[in-house]
Amino acid sequence: MKIIIVLVLILMVVFLLKNKYSSKLSMNEIQKTVYTMANDTKGDYQDISKNQVKTMVENGEAIVLDVRNINEIQKTGVIRGAINIPIGELPNRLNELNKEQTYITFCAVGGRSKKAASILSEAGFKNIYNAKEGMNTWTYSELIEK
Repeated sequence: MKIIIVLVLILMVVFLLKNKYSSKLSMNEIQKTVYTMANDTKGDYQDISKNQVKTMVENGEAIVLDVRNINEIQKTGVIRGAINIPIGELPNRLNELNKEQTYITFCAVGGRSKKAASILSEAGFKNIYNAKEGMNTWTYSELIEK
């Protein structure tokens, strides 16, 4: 019953946001807002822009942790050097990651990556960045591997 109430509340918020800010909010922003509201995304991490992601990847300052599912990866490819662990598998695969490494969590829009950053933070990872924007707005094709 609690889940139904939460979902109804989230849908009401989406409806209100879309009606009030219809010309200002993109569907990606609404999806990210709903995902963030429905999931615990607390933790010690920093949100960064896609431009900052690009710079950090080019300078070898971080590894991208792409939490999209395999179907999404097959359609769009991944950022060069990224590790792919779908968000649903992440809690059980943390042992594959180095807690001392700097990671940028990444997805399609920014909601799942925020959850991934929270999971890493709760697991004791210290150098975590979350990409505020995801593959849906990624414009740096030179950094994509198919």
